[in-house]
Amino acid sequence: LVQLSTHSEGDTRAMLAAEQYVLLYVAVVVAHVFIILGSRSVEIHAGRKKPSEFDKSRNATEESMVGRVAASHANCLENLPLFAAVVLTNRLTQGPDLSFLAGCYLTARLAQVTFHVSGVTDTLVVLRFYAFVTQLGLLLYMAWHTFMAIAP
Repeated sequence: LVQLSTHSEGDTRAMLAAEQYVLLYVAVVVAHVFIILGSRSVEIHAGRKKPSEFDKSRNATEESMVGRVAASHANCLENLPLFAAVVLTNRLTQGPDLSFLAGCYLTARLAQVTFHVSGVTDTLVVLRFYAFVTQLGLLLYMAWHTFMAIAP
């Protein structure tokens, strides 16, 4: 198991690292939007579609790249508040240093995004599932250690 240390008074760099992973996660969420916008811009500028001819990206099937990006974006939006709540609660209560675990969480999220956007083969779906389960495990582990650090 990973040994968690508590924040020290003068170690602001360590205290900010977990929160930085939350901000990087936000950047991943925003990147999804830019991928969709970029894809649509190419279609418009190539003359293949008019701006009014696009379906809502959330209604696209996962057979299309835009559909997979939109589904991945939705997954990110569902999990961002959970990750942020754990990290920020930990920070506000001066819980144990979650920097390493938060980095692992974001890495698993990036893996899930990569597998999700890459396609819908059986292998990719299974890898995406493993990345998601890894995130859940890390989230629960971080939440438990934060809870135990602030429990009376």
